Amino acid sequence: MSDPTDDVAVVVVRRGQQHAAAAPIAAGHADYPSFRFVFPDPRRRAKVLPVFFEATVRDAIPYGAVLAATHGDRVDATAVWLPPGGFPWTLRRKLRAAPAFARVMVAAPRSFRMFMRFGGNMEATHRDEQHWYLVVLSVRPESQRRGLGSALVEPILDRADRDALPCWLETFDPANVAFYQRFGFEVIDPAFPAIPGGPTLTTMRRPPGA
Repeated sequence: MSDPTDDVAVVVVRRGQQHAAAAPIAAGHADYPSFRFVFPDPRRRAKVLPVFFEATVRDAIPYGAVLAATHGDRVDATAVWLPPGGFPWTLRRKLRAAPAFARVMVAAPRSFRMFMRFGGNMEATHRDEQHWYLVVLSVRPESQRRGLGSALVEPILDRADRDALPCWLETFDPANVAFYQRFGFEVIDPAFPAIPGGPTLTTMRRPPGA
């Protein structure tokens, strides 16, 4: 039996490719708990997520660790990693993303205040320890269970191990916890609502060499 990832290439996303790289993230997060809570109208959510994730990818590209699993011309999965010191965003990076946030506000004006509060709460929970940060990992729904997520996680874990650095991530989906535990991530904080009244957030850390 052939390996389902044989025809998949893992590439580093470059400047100008942010739109294609953001597409599988938006598709994979269409029903993600936090976004479903902040943007309950699925039509508005479908407008907001591509804009937000394209800005997320664009911001991370200069760090050289946005990875994509491609099949031909199509991007099936994307992982946005930031190196030590890459998160939270600096004021300059936030200003650069301001046009994207303005588009989010226009698309979902009633949800925008909660959306910005959500972002601020995520920054407040982040640790000062030097680490690699997995901002987001997503696979198109129709391309899942093919090992694409693993293919986008392992290269940075290897790099972190070589540099003796831990890795961090957060997830609002309890189903993701077991997936990341396979790579040595451990739950380090009790789940808590990063959005008042919303779904709970689980923080995970992977020590070097795990």
